[in-house]
Amino acid sequence: MKQLVILYRYFNLLSIDVVCGSIAGMYLFAHLLRTPLNYETYFLLALVVWLIYTLDHLVDAKNAKNNPSTARHAFHLKYSKTLWGMIFLAFLSIISLLIFCDSLHVLIFPGVLVAVSITFFLLISQFCIKKLSFLKEFIIAIGYVVGISLAPIVTYKTYLPQEAYYIAGLYFLVAYINLLMLSYADRKSDQKDGFVAITQWLDNVSLKGLITGVSVVGFLFAIGLLISFRSYFHIYTSILLLILMFHIWLFFVKSKPIYQIRMLTEASFMLPAMLLLF
Repeated sequence: MKQLVILYRYFNLLSIDVVCGSIAGMYLFAHLLRTPLNYETYFLLALVVWLIYTLDHLVDAKNAKNNPSTARHAFHLKYSKTLWGMIFLAFLSIISLLIFCDSLHVLIFPGVLVAVSITFFLLISQFCIKKLSFLKEFIIAIGYVVGISLAPIVTYKTYLPQEAYYIAGLYFLVAYINLLMLSYADRKSDQKDGFVAITQWLDNVSLKGLITGVSVVGFLFAIGLLISFRSYFHIYTSILLLILMFHIWLFFVKSKPIYQIRMLTEASFMLPAMLLLF
């Protein structure tokens, strides 16, 4: 068991758990819309998510004041040359997939549009209008949900059912809570390393209040969907509610080290893989 924990720790440092969670999330939307996706689509998402997260960690590790204070950034700084090489290979693989896989051509324009839009708003909030930097987690949560739902939506042949929009909204709230929780957990290391985060604008009490408020809204929203939705959609709402409740339990009830909180919350996003049984 101890060896499995150590192995998963490395999976977490390399953001492989985040990749698995994003694949599970895309499968949720594909299952919901009954739009089967080929393996190339899942592989493309895995490469894109891993590249984005790893690139972000490498840049943060390089820009940290003195030595990075977290194991994640210290790991990326130590193995930066190897990881930069892997990023280059991942980028080449992404380009190759988009060029040679005809089934992925339909994703190029909407994918680039989403990437440019999210990057634009992040750059505006971080460098041009720094008063908006507290929106970083909000924007990233939107980008995450749009990213994992893009392929199922683009390949869907008719108008999306109304319920899909509400489930995407609930997914956004869960992702937003996750990012707020991690910012709260990393507040001391972010301040020490000089990283821009919502904790620069909100003190501990205010941020905890925001997390509480969003959690309550998410919980009530999920219960409302369970009451109003047709039974077909209950399984998707229930899975997201389960992820939300797990986050609430970790934040308000169970006291754990920061690295364990990150590992457990990221692992919870793999729960949509349960849909493989249905």
